[in-house]
Amino acid sequence: MTFLLVIITIRLDEFDLFYAGGISVSYFNHYFQMKESDIAEYVQERISFFDGEAGLTCEKIGGSDLNHVFRLSDAGGRSVIVKQAGEEARADRIRIESSMLKIQESLCPGMVPRLYDYNEVMRAIIMEDMSDYTVLRTGLLAHKTYPQFAEQITSFLSRSLLMTSDIVMDHREKKRLAAAFANPELCDITENLVLGEPVMDYRNRNDIFPPVRDYVEKHIYKDEALRAELAALRFRFMNFPQALIHGNLNTDSVFINQKRSFVFNPEFAFFGPAGYDMGTVIAGIFSAWANGNAVIEDPEEKRSFCGWCMCTVLEIIDLFPDKFSSLYDEKKTDPLADSPAFKEQWIHGILADTAGYAGAECLRRVIGMDHSEETASIADPKKRADAEMILLAFGKNLILNRDRFLTSSDYYQAMTGAIRAVEPDNSLCGDAMSILDYDTVNLDDYNHALVIIDQTKLPSRIEVLSLTGQEEIWEAIKTLRVRGAPAIGVTAGMGIYLAAREIAARLAAEGMADHDVLTFEAFYKEYLKASEYLNSSRPTAVNLSWALRRMDQVVQDRKDQPISSIVRALHDEALEIRDEDVRVCRMIGKYGLTLVKPGDGLLTHCNAGKLAAIRYGTATAPMYLGHEQGYNFKIYCDETRPLLQGARLTSFELSSAGMDVTLLCDNMSSALMREGKINAVFTGCDRVAANGDTVNKIGTSLAALAAKRYGVPFYIAAPTSTIDMSLSCGDQIVIEHRDGREVTDMWYETPMAPDNISVFNPAFDVTDADLITGIVTEFGIAYPPYEESLKEIFAKKEVYKAVEQIVKAMEIAGKSIDD
Repeated sequence: MTFLLVIITIRLDEFDLFYAGGISVSYFNHYFQMKESDIAEYVQERISFFDGEAGLTCEKIGGSDLNHVFRLSDAGGRSVIVKQAGEEARADRIRIESSMLKIQESLCPGMVPRLYDYNEVMRAIIMEDMSDYTVLRTGLLAHKTYPQFAEQITSFLSRSLLMTSDIVMDHREKKRLAAAFANPELCDITENLVLGEPVMDYRNRNDIFPPVRDYVEKHIYKDEALRAELAALRFRFMNFPQALIHGNLNTDSVFINQKRSFVFNPEFAFFGPAGYDMGTVIAGIFSAWANGNAVIEDPEEKRSFCGWCMCTVLEIIDLFPDKFSSLYDEKKTDPLADSPAFKEQWIHGILADTAGYAGAECLRRVIGMDHSEETASIADPKKRADAEMILLAFGKNLILNRDRFLTSSDYYQAMTGAIRAVEPDNSLCGDAMSILDYDTVNLDDYNHALVIIDQTKLPSRIEVLSLTGQEEIWEAIKTLRVRGAPAIGVTAGMGIYLAAREIAARLAAEGMADHDVLTFEAFYKEYLKASEYLNSSRPTAVNLSWALRRMDQVVQDRKDQPISSIVRALHDEALEIRDEDVRVCRMIGKYGLTLVKPGDGLLTHCNAGKLAAIRYGTATAPMYLGHEQGYNFKIYCDETRPLLQGARLTSFELSSAGMDVTLLCDNMSSALMREGKINAVFTGCDRVAANGDTVNKIGTSLAALAAKRYGVPFYIAAPTSTIDMSLSCGDQIVIEHRDGREVTDMWYETPMAPDNISVFNPAFDVTDADLITGIVTEFGIAYPPYEESLKEIFAKKEVYKAVEQIVKAMEIAGKSIDD
C-alpha cells in the first residue's frame, strides 16, 4: 500500500516535537480502534522495521477504555510495541506521550524506549519493545532488588528536569513548549486523586480499608493543618511550571533489569514542580518496603529486600542534589542563575517539593479510589492495616514538614519513626537513635559544611543543619542553635576554616597566585574580617575568641607558605580542637568523679553536657563517667529560665543515656538542699576570671547562694580554654542582654505579661568566687585562693604542652619515648 507521510517539525531549543499524520489511501486514514489483525499491516505501512509481513504475530498485552497496547513480533524474536488511545481518550494523550519520549530520548539517551513513529490520525505510537525487561512494580512485588536503580533514576531526573527548566532553556521557547504540553485532562486526575481527595473526600469515592478507617478519620480527615499543606502543594502543582515532568513516575512506569532501567509511559507529562517526579519515585519504593515488611516470612530475605528499599530512598536523596548541582553549573544559561545562593534555594525548593509530593502519593495509595497493589495484595488484615498506617504516618510527616527534608538523614528518621509508631518492635529499624548518636558539632568534608544539631528544636525534634556560609554560622551561634562554651569553640574553629577556604577559592578564581606575598595580604585581610565577624556573635563566651586566636596563630605561623597549605593547616587544627575537647571533657569527668560517691544527689544548672561540647560535656562529665561505672546518681536539673536549656537539653540527653533524672524549676533547688537530697552541685561556665569569679547561665549564682547556705559543695567545671587570666574579676566580663520576648512570649500561646512592660533579661550572671568550692579543669581541681591555684593549673598545662611537643618532634624524627 502507498501513502503520503507528512511530517511537521517544530524546533524548540534542542528538542524536536514532531507531528506525523498519515494521509493514506488505506483504511488507516481515519481513526478507528485497531484489533490484533490490523497491527501487522499498520506497522508495515508506518515504519521499516520487519523484513516482511510473513511470520509476524500480534498479541494484545494491555487494554482499557483509555489505551490499547499490542506487541508485534517476527519469528526471529524482533518486536515492537504499538500503543493506541482508546475511543474515550483524548487524542492529546498519545501526542503528549510521543513528544515527551522524543524530548527525553534527546536529553537522556538510553534511558527511555526508542520512539519509532507517531500517527496523529490513528492516535497511535510505535516504540521499542522492552520485552527483556521487567516492569519495576512487578519486580518489587516479587521482592527483587535492583542495585543500579538509584544511580540511574537520579541521572535521568537531574537531566530531564534541569534541561527543561528556565535555568537552561530560552524562556520564550520554554513558554511555547509549555503551551504544547498543556495536559488538563490528566492533570485534573492528579489534582483530585493525589492532591485533594486523600484529605477531603469531596467526590465520595475514597475506598478505605476498614481496619484503618478510624485512623484516617482521626489523623487525616480531621487534621486542618494537613489539609492546608496539601492545598498548598495542589496549587503549587497547578501554578508552578518549573520543568517538564513525567507526571506519573511510579513503579509502573519503569522497565528494569539488573543492569539498566528505562522510563516510559509519560502521558501525564506537563510543566510542573520538578519535585513531583522525585516524590512519586520515593513513595513507590517505600510502598514496596511496606509490602516486603508485611509479606516476606524469611528474616534474611526480609532484611535484604527491605534494607534495599530503604537504602534506595536514601541514595536517591543523596545523589540527586549532587548530580543536579554539577549539571546546573555546567548547563546554566540565565545570568542570574549564576548566583550560588539562588542555586541552593532552587535545589532546596525541589527537595522540599519532593517530600511534600512523596507524602501526598503515600496518602493516595492508601485512601484514594485506586488502592496500591503493594498494600491491597497483603492477605493478612492486621499486616495490611499496619502497612497502610506506616505509609500514612510517613506521608503525613513529609507533607507537614516538607521544608525540613533536605538530607537522607531526614528521610531515615521519618521512615524509622513511622515504622516504630506502628510497629515499635520492628527489627528492621535497628535500635532507635537517640540524641547521643549524633555529633553536636562536626565537619562535613565532602560538602565542605559545618554540621550541627539545631538545639532550638530540641527535644521535640532532632534536626541536623548543614551550614556553609559565614552568615548562617554566625546566626547559628547568635540564636543558640549551637551553644555551650566548648561547642562554640569547636564551631568557631570549623567556621573560620570554612571561611578561609571560601576566601582562598575566591582569590584563585580572580587569578591571584597561590604562593605570593600580595596574595597572602589579600587573603589575611579577608580572613581577619571573617574572624572579627564570627567573634561578634557571642561576646561573653571566651571559647569563641580563644578558638579564633588559636586558628589565627596557625595562619601567622605559615604566612610564608602557599594559601592552599594554610587552608589545609586550618582544617587540621579545627579537627584537633574538636578531638581535644573530647579529651578535656573526659579528664574533667575523672577529676570531678573524685568529689562524689555512688548514690549521691547531684544538681546541675543550664546545659553543660554533651550538647554543649562534643562528648561527655563539662559539668555532666562526672555524671556520664559515673553512669558508666554504676554510680547510680540521682540527678536534678534546673529548668533554666527563660530559654529552658535544662528542661529541653540536659534532662533530654541524660535521660536518653539512661540516667535517673528529675526536672525542677529554678526556684526549687534550695528546698531540695534543705532536705539534704543534693550532695553536690556541678555547673559549667562561659568564662572564669583570674580570681575565680565565674560567669555562667543566669540563675547560677542563685543556686550557689543556696548551696552556701546549706553547706552543699558547689563546683564549676571549666576547661582551661574558658579561664581568662587577663581578667582580674567578674566585673570585667561583658554580660549579654537578650530580647525580652524570651521572657514574655516565647513559651506561651499568648503573651503572659502586659504590653510594653520593661524586661530585664541578662543571659548570664556572675557567681562570686567565695561561693565556689572548687573549679574542676582537665589539669586538676583549683581551690581558693584561686589567684594562686589557677596559676598552678596553667603551669601544669604548660608542662603538658612542652612534653607533647617533644613527643611530636620525636615521632617526626622516627624515635620512641624509650629512646
